[in-house]
Amino acid sequence: MEERRVDPANRLESWADGVVAALDAQEDVDRALLHALGARPSLREETAARMADAVRAAALGLGPPGCAVAAGVSERLLTAWQEHDPTFAAAMAAAATMARARGPVPGATLNATALRVLLTAMRGGALHGPAAALVGMSGRAFYRLRRERPEVGALVAAARRARPKKADRRKRPKYEQHYRLVRIDDPDGAARAAQVPPESAHSGPA
Repeated sequence: MEERRVDPANRLESWADGVVAALDAQEDVDRALLHALGARPSLREETAARMADAVRAAALGLGPPGCAVAAGVSERLLTAWQEHDPTFAAAMAAAATMARARGPVPGATLNATALRVLLTAMRGGALHGPAAALVGMSGRAFYRLRRERPEVGALVAAARRARPKKADRRKRPKYEQHYRLVRIDDPDGAARAAQVPPESAHSGPA
C-alpha cells in the first residue's frame, strides 16, 4: 500500500494549533485536581497562584504589561494588588531586580514565557505591534523573528485563528469575570479583594 504523504505546511499548522490550544492547559489541570479533591475554587488560592505567575514572569524579564498577561489579569488589577499587598509588591520588585542582574540569555530573542505572553495577547485580539511591545520587542524585530523561525510564524497564525468573536473580546478575563463568584474563605483577604474592582483585559483591539 502506498504511504500517504503529509504536507509539511499542514503538519506545521496542526502542530501550532495544538500548542495554542494548550496555552490554558495548566488552568484546566488545576480545575481537574480541585475536582478530584472535592474542593471548590478559592479566591485566596487562585489569586495567590496568579500572583506567582506574575512574579515568575517578572523574574524572566517581562515588564508589568507582560506580567499581567502572564497572570491572566488586567494591568490595572496587577497594580492594585501591589498597592494593597506590600509583600507581593516586594516580590515583584525583587524578581525584576533579579532579571536585570542576570540579563538576557545570549543569542535569545525571546524566552518561552515571553512567547506564551505574546501568543496569549494575540489570541485575545491584540495587534502585532502592541503584542510585541508586551514583551519588550519592536514590531520590526517581531516580523523578523517570524520570517526567520517558521514555527513562530505558524504559532502567530494559529493564535489569530483561535481568536474569539469581537463581542467576546470585550469581556473581562475569565478569572475577573468570576472574581466575586468563587467561594471566599478568608474574611480579611475578602475585605482587601473587595477594594479591588475587576477591570477589562490588557489587550489591543483586533
